[in-house]
Amino acid sequence: MTPLNNIALTLFLIFSTGTGLKSSEDKIEKYSFSKACMGTTFTIVTYSPYSYSDTATIIEQAYVLAEEMNNVFSDYMADSEVGKFNRSEPNRPQAASPYLLELLKISRKISISTKGSFDPTCGSLSKLWRLSKRTNKLPSSEKLRIAKNACGFSNLKIDHKSALITKLNSLTRLDFGGIAKGYTADKMLKLLKNKGLKSSCISAGGDIVTGEAPPGKDSWEVQIVPYRDKSVKPITIRVTNAAVSTSGNTEQTIKIKNQRYSHILDPTSGLGLIHNNAATVIAPSGAQSDPLATALCVEGKDTLTIINKSPQFEAMLFNRRDKLIEKIFSADFNKFVD
Repeated sequence: MTPLNNIALTLFLIFSTGTGLKSSEDKIEKYSFSKACMGTTFTIVTYSPYSYSDTATIIEQAYVLAEEMNNVFSDYMADSEVGKFNRSEPNRPQAASPYLLELLKISRKISISTKGSFDPTCGSLSKLWRLSKRTNKLPSSEKLRIAKNACGFSNLKIDHKSALITKLNSLTRLDFGGIAKGYTADKMLKLLKNKGLKSSCISAGGDIVTGEAPPGKDSWEVQIVPYRDKSVKPITIRVTNAAVSTSGNTEQTIKIKNQRYSHILDPTSGLGLIHNNAATVIAPSGAQSDPLATALCVEGKDTLTIINKSPQFEAMLFNRRDKLIEKIFSADFNKFVD
C-alpha cells in the first residue's frame, strides 16, 4: 500500500464553534482523535452523547478495525494477506478473507468503468516504479513489457463461493494503495454509527468520509485548496453521509532525465504521471471516491465523462499550467459548493 505523502490538493474539515444547539442536544460533546495507520493519519471527529471514556472505547474499536484492514491490504507487510498473496506461486489458490473478496469486487467494477485508469492488479508496475524512484533510473522497455503483462484482472481467478483467489501469472501482484484507505474509512464509520456515533467524520490523508451532520448543522464543510497554493481562494463544499477524496501530484515528485514524474502511476505507460492534474471526487463511499480521484488524475476529462454519466458521483478536475489553474466541474458539482 503506497504511503501517502503530501498531496496536491489539501482537504480541511471546518468546524463551527457556535453554541446555539437545541436543548435536546445540550449533552452532546465534540471529540477528536488521531492515530497513524496505512502510512497516513486517521483522524476521527465525532459528536457524542456518551462520556469521553465511553466514546474513546468506541473510537479505539474503530482503530483496531483499521489495523485489521492494514493487515489485509498492505503490500509492504510481508505477513499481510496481500503480501502473502503477492509472494504466492501461480496456479495455487490462496484463501481470501471477506474483506479482500469484497474489495476485489468493488475494484474490478471501478477498473472496468474507468477503462483501467484505476487497477489494483498493477502491483508489478508499482514495484518496478518504486525501484525507479529509489535508483533514479527508468525501467527498461522489456521490464515494463513483462510487468504490464502481469497486470489485469484476467491474470486473477477469483472464486467468491469458495473464498479463494489464484494468480495465473507469477509476477501478478496486488496494490490497493488507491482504494484501501477510503474503504477502511467506510468500515470505521459504519462501526461508529452502529455504536451510536452517527454524527462522525473520518479523515485519512486525501480521503474524508462523513456521517450525519453535526448537531445544529445541515452538513459537514470540507475546504479544498488546489495544489496547496495559498494564493488560490479555497473552495468549500458541503456534504453529509458522503465521501470526498483528492488525488494529484505531490510536492515530492521525482526528476529523472530532466522529466518530472508524479507518485501516481499511469497503468498505460507504467511510469509516474507527467501531467499536472489534480482532482476532487464526491461519492457515496470512500471506496468509490478514492479510486475515482486517482483515475481522474490519470485520464482527466475522459474519466470526468464517466462521472457525468452517474448521478451518484460529482467531481472537480484541476489542470495547472505554469501559474494558471484550469477548473473543470462535473454537471452538478456546484450543488455542493458553499
